[in-house]
Amino acid sequence: MNFDSYITSSTKTASTVKKYTKIIDKYEFDKEKFSLKKAAFTLAETLITLTIIGVIAALTIPSLISEYQKHTYVVGLKKAYSQLQNAMKMIPITQGCPAGDLDCAGWNDGYHRDENGHLVSDVTNIEGQEFSGNIANKHLYLLSKQFKINKLCYNDSTDETCKKVHNNFNAGAVTASFMVNDLILYSGYSSIGVDINGIKGPNKRGRDRFGFDITAQDDEKRYNIPQGTVVPVGSKLYADIYNQPNYYWRNNNYCTTENVNRGYYFAEYCTGRVLEEDAMNY
Repeated sequence: MNFDSYITSSTKTASTVKKYTKIIDKYEFDKEKFSLKKAAFTLAETLITLTIIGVIAALTIPSLISEYQKHTYVVGLKKAYSQLQNAMKMIPITQGCPAGDLDCAGWNDGYHRDENGHLVSDVTNIEGQEFSGNIANKHLYLLSKQFKINKLCYNDSTDETCKKVHNNFNAGAVTASFMVNDLILYSGYSSIGVDINGIKGPNKRGRDRFGFDITAQDDEKRYNIPQGTVVPVGSKLYADIYNQPNYYWRNNNYCTTENVNRGYYFAEYCTGRVLEEDAMNY
């Protein structure tokens, strides 16, 4: 290679190197400009995020807990209703009578409805138990024999557990009760009540306390309804038996959130509503 050629070649090489050096420098600049950096929250951002989560939790968790508790009450009521129905079927059998024969079992001794539709009974004695005309107590006794009960209580009992249970109801109408684990069944006037979670709160009608009636011989004759049928208070059948359309929960305002929260007796009409809707929509 002569000198001129060398100079020309060297000049071209230097020019090329310089050109590509600029390109590389630009690439490095662009790479640095557009490269992804590892993201990280500042302390302020973290605190703001936690605050938002806390507010959302405070708004939603109580509602979720309430809905879960309502679901628990509904399940407990349905279970108690099923237990009562099965117990009624078992009463004649445990009394040594043919299936369905409540007369033989002593269920109907002196059993009738008065002019107001309430169930009444003459003085009745079964197996040494004196019920002094209280039909509900007699029925509760026969029902208790169908369960493995913790304790059978009457309103004049001196047993501390019995007194605690009856004081918990805070109602003089409760004259007898028996306990099956956490379930309490009690008598009041002509109805059979249930407390699905025992003495635990809230102990309010329409939440954990509900009521049932049980059809009599007269009902079988008048409505072709088998005697011994368990009827939820506030149901359509309940209204038909008493010939009072207003006793059906859809025709009154008894089952309301206000009545339930205040513990009013009318809230017992929620029994029919809960079983009909399969929910606690109040």
